[in-house]
Amino acid sequence: MSLTVVTDSAACLPPALADAHGIIVVPLHTMEEDDGAATTARPAVAELADAYRAAAAGGNEVLALHIASALSGTADNARLAAHELATEGAKVTVLDSGASGGALGLAALAAAEADDARRGAARARESVARSRLFFLVQDLSHLRRGGRIDRTTAFAGGALGIRPILTTGPEGIGVVEMVRGAARARRHLIAQAVRAAGGTALTGPRPPAAPVRLAVHYCDDPAAGRALENDLADAMVEAGAVVESIMRSPADPASRVHLGPGALGIVVAPHLEPPR
Repeated sequence: MSLTVVTDSAACLPPALADAHGIIVVPLHTMEEDDGAATTARPAVAELADAYRAAAAGGNEVLALHIASALSGTADNARLAAHELATEGAKVTVLDSGASGGALGLAALAAAEADDARRGAARARESVARSRLFFLVQDLSHLRRGGRIDRTTAFAGGALGIRPILTTGPEGIGVVEMVRGAARARRHLIAQAVRAAGGTALTGPRPPAAPVRLAVHYCDDPAAGRALENDLADAMVEAGAVVESIMRSPADPASRVHLGPGALGIVVAPHLEPPR
């Protein structure tokens, strides 16, 4: 028996990378409302059940690793689908990751290196617990419209050119710091990631930085994603951080609905050694 990991498109995994690790990705959906505005929807129970059924073919254990329940109801439908598979004799372990974006994607990659669901879930939990996601948006109205942030944060972020650096976690979206000006906010975004990776500009003795994996996300401008990756890599080297890999990928369509155009994100996750 072996393990197959199933996640959803909020993980922002490049298709080739997911395929290389045998990870099945179920899409979150976008749709247009009557007023023309875009909205999103979780995968249906039947969709998830079909994905788990495919993952379980040949007697595989299945680890279903999904977007934080504070951001989507996907995990609820996942549990219903897993119950359906249980009646067919398939074992599906559902894990509400408490994460999104590359924090979810890198956790799925870490889990896929395990040979059973118990070890895979443990690796996913460790990866998420030690991961940080930081992101910037050009316009907070998209997050406000989708109920992802409160009115006070949206108002503050729209005043006087202030750009909040945001994060996600089990409780949803929160503010890391408020920064004035787009260029300065981008520099602070990189600085937050460098600190999370253990980099420091301090002189004198310091303990070795633990190796990390990074993810860089963009919404609608691949050139902006490449530029952010290059600047981030340079900053990590200068600060003495140890980077094992960088995954660059666009935000998935459902995330783009809530983030709006021009959003940028960085994820810092631990590099977990493959299980022996």
